[in-house]
Amino acid sequence: MEAVRERARIEDLFAAADLKRCGSGYVTTCPWHDDRRPSLSVSPQINRVHCFVCNRGADPIGWLQDRQGLSFTEAVQELAGRYGIPLPAQDPEAAARAAAEQQECERLRQWRSGLQEQFHQALQADVRRQGPAAAYLRQRGISPETANAWGLGLHGQRLMLPIRDGQGHCCGFSGRAIGDLEPKYRNSAGDALFQKSRLLFGLDRAAGTMRRTGEALLVEGPLDVIQLHQGGIENTVAAMGTSLTPEQRQNLQRCGTRRLLVAFDGDEAGLKATGRTIAELRPMTIGGVLELAVMELPAGSDPDGLMRSHGEEAFRGRIQRAKHWLDWELEQVLAPLQLAPDDLAVLQRCEQQASLLLAALPPGALRHRAEQRLKEGLGALPAGALSATAGQGTKDTNRSQVVLAGSGGIRDAAGTDAREGQAQEASASERAEWRALRLFVCSPQSRELIGSLQLRHPRHRQALACLQQVQRRLPAGGDTLQADALPAAVLALCPRLEPHLAHLLEQLCQPGREVQQLLATDPGPELMVVLDVLEPVGG
Repeated sequence: MEAVRERARIEDLFAAADLKRCGSGYVTTCPWHDDRRPSLSVSPQINRVHCFVCNRGADPIGWLQDRQGLSFTEAVQELAGRYGIPLPAQDPEAAARAAAEQQECERLRQWRSGLQEQFHQALQADVRRQGPAAAYLRQRGISPETANAWGLGLHGQRLMLPIRDGQGHCCGFSGRAIGDLEPKYRNSAGDALFQKSRLLFGLDRAAGTMRRTGEALLVEGPLDVIQLHQGGIENTVAAMGTSLTPEQRQNLQRCGTRRLLVAFDGDEAGLKATGRTIAELRPMTIGGVLELAVMELPAGSDPDGLMRSHGEEAFRGRIQRAKHWLDWELEQVLAPLQLAPDDLAVLQRCEQQASLLLAALPPGALRHRAEQRLKEGLGALPAGALSATAGQGTKDTNRSQVVLAGSGGIRDAAGTDAREGQAQEASASERAEWRALRLFVCSPQSRELIGSLQLRHPRHRQALACLQQVQRRLPAGGDTLQADALPAAVLALCPRLEPHLAHLLEQLCQPGREVQQLLATDPGPELMVVLDVLEPVGG
């Protein structure tokens, strides 16, 4: 990996026409803010880009991650391939399988690219003769320019919507019925290239706006995405389903999403999908990784129809009035009481839902707000709510100590892991540094990278220096020792250290068997979570 960092040249990642010579380096337009004149410095000397207006930067690996939406590992592999840099030897059988899969993906990519062009030509022919597809596009308010820009096509009686990955490659299709055909949507069959759970419709076109604003709008269907982009809401994507998968959440984070706005259809299915999405993202929101809000739509409406009937200004007004996810959940819990305030069965169901919600919230401002609102709505807190949240909630969270964050990494439950100590009061960088140190302890293969990070907080720098000193004293080949070699050596040293440092190191070296095993065997996702905060792409 260090060989890739040293040999990959940042200037090679730009088209020559985009670079303007400035002293010993270059300048070009910054993609991270509304740059009216070139302000992104491209420096071959330090092999980085940096914008002095928005104060963001990246090395070649980070730049490729940001611009192409790649993971850290994918970016390293891409650059290694470009520069002919050998990576550590893989298991021959695994390497052969990976090569075969890559070859199959390339074959499918070329085939589907040809299909996309074929379908697009068929749609253009239908538009010229004013056929049924042209009438359907007019009905849906999709202009010919938009149809061309999105590469829409026609196959039989279905409008073909190309589904692309983050780099703009056509991976598959979603076919929307024209007329009364059932089912309404049919997607390409899953294969090595098209895996619906990994894709977000419209991400290739929305990524630039998402990186610039830090905000994404999540809707249900592809036509919602197309209509909103046409109307000027260019940070819109769809999940290709009714919930976000870990891979899709990771893609959102790679594109710099700090605030996610959910705008599902205003029907019963849309409400249920919104509830599921909030439940899936709750650990991230409670942990401060993501802001989450809900844009409410009128009953029976969808974003596509709302944009067509009311226009961009009214739609943006609804975005501005979006509710915090907790306010939305509290309203859903209490809504049945508005229709049947005297029905004891309804009251009991609301109380049960309220108890579940409170149990999911750690001690702090959010739970306090929820308790106040539920007292107002129910007349009192649900029976057993206090004991559930103070006792069972903490117990349950500690039992499931490993909580998957949106990037697919490990996140200790916010406010409940005593080993992190007062995690709620710590800043995001403090938590990330703590996790980086824990990764150094548990994952030998991550130590070189973690050791190169510039930690901001003095107690963490002191701990890292101590860990590195102990590591250097281990026998040669320490990086390939079992994961418990370094922890054991550090724990043996702790009685001779200052109390505050010894206490921190003891916490790091005793993360629990499940966490330790996962970090030792599969550190990649957790490493990505840490780097997203401490060395963010573009940061």
